[in-house]
Amino acid sequence: MHIPQDKLQKFQDGAMNTDEMIHFLEHIDQCDFCLEQLLQDEETSSEHAPAYLQDKILKKAASPEVQTSRKIHETAYWMKLLCTSLRTAVGMGVALIMLFSVSQTDFTALHTSPETKAKISSSLDIGFNLSQLSRKVGSQLSENSQNISDNLSDLTNKIINGGK
Repeated sequence: MHIPQDKLQKFQDGAMNTDEMIHFLEHIDQCDFCLEQLLQDEETSSEHAPAYLQDKILKKAASPEVQTSRKIHETAYWMKLLCTSLRTAVGMGVALIMLFSVSQTDFTALHTSPETKAKISSSLDIGFNLSQLSRKVGSQLSENSQNISDNLSDLTNKIINGGK
């Protein structure tokens, strides 16, 4: 037999005596249905903040410093995503260039001709140069995104401090 709704409410209100509490907890330990009911009741019951606190929270959330801070975090996220995307794109480009330049090489020959060595060497040089370019672009993007984040942070501080 399952625990009635009024007993669940009594438990949530803390109005049970010791014997009732022991019986209730023993039943909850054995009955998944009643446990699920209790958890569901806990999720649906919501405690509301006092009206003065709600107003304070809403005003603070709408304040320029909070909105600016949120925008800074959002911008930093998108800059990191852009940086990662560019690194991936450059890496894919390098891989494709290497794939197509090396695929033209005849590996079936047992001896390597000077022409083949030159093709392999130029492919490796291109790959190395593209790798360096990718690192430079990534580091510059990282530095610039940090500068943007710092500038936005300074601007936020000025707004918060009233332009001082």
